[in-house]
Amino acid sequence: MTHPIRLRFALVLISLVLLFTLAPSVGASPPRSNGYLTNCTGEYFNNITLSGGPALTRADPTLNFFWPEWTSPAPGINVNNYSVRWTCSINVASGGDYTFNLLTDDGMNLLIDNNLVLWAWYDQGPSPYWKTINLSAGWHTVRVEYYNRTLGGTAQVSWSGGGGGGTFPDWRGEYYNNPSLSGAPVITRNDPNINFNWGTGSPDPSIPPAYFSVRWTRTFYFNGGTWRFTTTTKDGVRLWVDSNLLIDKWFNQSASYSADIALAAGNHTVRMEYYNNSSYAIAQLSYTPVSPVPPPPPPPPPPTTAWRGYYYYNVTLTDPAVCVRDDPAINFNWGTGSPCPGIWGAPFSVRWDSTQNLSVTGNYTIVATSDDGVRVWVDGGLVIDAWYDHVPMTFSAVRYLAAGAHSFRVEYYERGGGALIVVQITSGSVPPPPPPPPVGDVIVDDRGPGWQAGGSSSGWHDAPVGIGGHSFWTFNNAYAAPYYNWARWYPTLPAPGNYEVFAYIPAGIATTTNARYWIYHAGRHDLAARSQCFYADQWLSLGTYYFNALGGENVSLSDVTYECYLCRTLVFDAIKFSPRY
Repeated sequence: MTHPIRLRFALVLISLVLLFTLAPSVGASPPRSNGYLTNCTGEYFNNITLSGGPALTRADPTLNFFWPEWTSPAPGINVNNYSVRWTCSINVASGGDYTFNLLTDDGMNLLIDNNLVLWAWYDQGPSPYWKTINLSAGWHTVRVEYYNRTLGGTAQVSWSGGGGGGTFPDWRGEYYNNPSLSGAPVITRNDPNINFNWGTGSPDPSIPPAYFSVRWTRTFYFNGGTWRFTTTTKDGVRLWVDSNLLIDKWFNQSASYSADIALAAGNHTVRMEYYNNSSYAIAQLSYTPVSPVPPPPPPPPPPTTAWRGYYYYNVTLTDPAVCVRDDPAINFNWGTGSPCPGIWGAPFSVRWDSTQNLSVTGNYTIVATSDDGVRVWVDGGLVIDAWYDHVPMTFSAVRYLAAGAHSFRVEYYERGGGALIVVQITSGSVPPPPPPPPVGDVIVDDRGPGWQAGGSSSGWHDAPVGIGGHSFWTFNNAYAAPYYNWARWYPTLPAPGNYEVFAYIPAGIATTTNARYWIYHAGRHDLAARSQCFYADQWLSLGTYYFNALGGENVSLSDVTYECYLCRTLVFDAIKFSPRY
């Protein structure tokens, strides 16, 4: 029989062995997911200066916060004028470059191992920041200092990278399934070049075909000198070289931008951020040294009767031309499409030159129909000058010309909306047809004929202001969600034609900067995103559109704004349709 004391000693020994074998090692780091900072200690203060003793100290599992207006971040903390100091520890598995991404409203500082690496300590709306630093393998202390003065509060800090860049020999692309670079990237991959035209598709099956964003980062060697960086995007873009913000065009658009910077020979970090807010996605970046080069030889003259077109991705006919081609006639209705490869819709401009052989001497009528600006020269003389934004309009001039060769030049620009340009040269003096008789404005008011609304009944709020002494307002949704609120205005138009559409904005209600009106007209939808907060008891233009007046056409607006959740308000009042000829 086994002795009881020996048996007890054996059991204790086995228990100790199992305890030290199976217990986790002290201080082991949780798996890093290239996401938000985790396992932080937060010290909360009832002031914006982190002064005095904290009113509350607690463990915060994730540094990913949004507090709506008039909401306290923690028990016992003010709803405004508060600050927080978070202290977090990270365990870097292997030395290399790591990127810290911040989103803050209002101020925020980032310190690593007690060294200040990013300072943004001032009042601001939700603003993104980033900093890439080299970290050695092992433990590091990350401290985040934050304050919010008033209204909604946002504090988000995430990190990614490492491995010395071995898996990203070219561009490190971080792809997000939202248009604000928020949270952790859905995928991170190596991109050989930033030269994407996804069209209506998606960068990856895990990314939606619209409303996504990307951050590309790369460090590589530049020869010393001045370099020109050019972006072409649909929609928003920001570009940094080292800490220099060269291009900041963070809004919906289809455009190219260039910026020059003098660089010393050596390694430099380039970062491009991009978001897509529509059903068509383009993101391209190129860079080239700027050095004196001899001007290119002038192009040969256009063949007789052809129109040599120079197409520019700007409204000022500024060189270089994106494409040059010979057009048999100037008779184009591009709508919102592309006039030539390399231009993806407005804004753009074109200059055409042609030599026309006229068979007889006499009067000739030059007729130009355009949307937007147009100018026409004959033998160096300006005969039509309508160089301003306008809906489709027709202009004409009559000139007495001798038989033989004459030079013609047509200049045209399109700023937005539909693109149309037609130019005709006919023998004789035929005046253009008169415009149709005007009709009056058509107004569809909330709660009136032609108004429809839906969503959560508790989300609608009445206001005793606006057209007819009444309007509705709602808080915003960040993204489409069940029971979001929406409204549509259906006009009864007297005749087909072009109408400028307006939305009435009463004072003192709306705070959104991204009210997304959709205009359904002539079988198509067009988006007009507007800032309601800048208007007070005013009609806000949504643009001019062609309506076929057959019924069913409408203007719609929802409370989905892609801003922080419930931090903005939208107003729903009257929509006006004004004829334009």
